[in-house]
Amino acid sequence: MGLKFLVKTLFFLFLLTTLSHSSADAQGDVGTDTIPMVLFQIQGGVQQPFGDMSDYFGTNAMVGFSFAGKTKKNWLWGGDFTFMFGDQVKNKSQIIQELRNSQGNVVGLTGEPVNFLLLERGYTGGFYAGKIFPWIGPNPNSGIVFKLGVTYFEHRIWIEARQDDIPPIEGEYRKAYDRKKAGFGLYEFVGYQHFSNNRYANFFVGFDFYQAFTVDYRTYNIDDMSYTDGDYFDGIVGFRIGWVIPVYKQAANKFYLD
Repeated sequence: MGLKFLVKTLFFLFLLTTLSHSSADAQGDVGTDTIPMVLFQIQGGVQQPFGDMSDYFGTNAMVGFSFAGKTKKNWLWGGDFTFMFGDQVKNKSQIIQELRNSQGNVVGLTGEPVNFLLLERGYTGGFYAGKIFPWIGPNPNSGIVFKLGVTYFEHRIWIEARQDDIPPIEGEYRKAYDRKKAGFGLYEFVGYQHFSNNRYANFFVGFDFYQAFTVDYRTYNIDDMSYTDGDYFDGIVGFRIGWVIPVYKQAANKFYLD
């Protein structure tokens, strides 16, 4: 399952969600009525890996987007995409070790030591269902929210040279060092969803959890001269906050005079 296929699938779900809600005739006052909505969401947060993933990375950040449909009974269904990034790569001295000289430096084309970074890169993408329970909040559309979904999960080590090229780690050669792992897993979120009565302050905040069953996508690591064919349990727990743009039909204000 590649990135292009995932984006196309999420885009199709977005169109389906938008079209299905645009044809709905339900309308009401968000301050007093539970109403259907289309939700566009931009999100960010921090995450901490656990399981096998914690052997490679420390704390990372994430940004992403999601969209969802909310029914009149506060059920949610939608799609979610996040991009993970960070610089907390563990055991850095062991990566591309065969290219290092006796001082631990990597020499570039000019014969001078090259400054390079070892970074974390990854992404998740999938689909979820959930429900809002209006136990707290300013209106019956707001409250505690629970989500459960399935996701595609991928991470790797990204080598970024700053000064000049290092031919042994450019292009296709880079893949022999990146420890790419990917697979499918589960996603859960618990938090608070807020819709203001005047449409201006709409957000969510809470904690997310991923558990993925991943495999090696590279068959050989050049730097430690080892073949790879493993199965892994990778997970992250994080704090997420997002801004929501809701789309719904607002009931017209009506005035009656005797």
